[in-house]
Amino acid sequence: MFLQQDIARFMNELKAESNSLRTFIEILKKEESALIEGKLEDIDYLTSDKTKLIRELIQSDDQRNVFFHKMGLSLDRKSIDYWLNELAEQNSEIKALWKELLNLAKTAQQFTHSNGLIIANRLQHNQRSLATLYSAVGNAALYGPKGQTYI
Repeated sequence: MFLQQDIARFMNELKAESNSLRTFIEILKKEESALIEGKLEDIDYLTSDKTKLIRELIQSDDQRNVFFHKMGLSLDRKSIDYWLNELAEQNSEIKALWKELLNLAKTAQQFTHSNGLIIANRLQHNQRSLATLYSAVGNAALYGPKGQTYI
């Protein structure tokens, strides 16, 4: 059976990971605003905080996977859900923590997708602007980050 101290530690890790995800979502919201408003200096500032949180979240994911393996679980959703349902009979809080974590992860994914679309839109706009300038100037060559000619 499961050791109570392992379960308590796992629950604390879920709480910490949820807190990190909440902070990450707040950064994504600020990033979205900065992208919409064209405040590139804000995006640079947010990137370092975002990178730090991504590292924390990856570490939390790794710890969770180690815990699941220790419990003899495979990492598929069906196996984890079955284990949580079984455990929830003794401890209902753990299932609520897991559901909260999944909801926060889904929210973060949605913001990440939305921000990616905004970035892609801005990139297309910039490329069209460069193409217009290129046409106005004649045949001046522009170069990409790897030295390739484009436009």
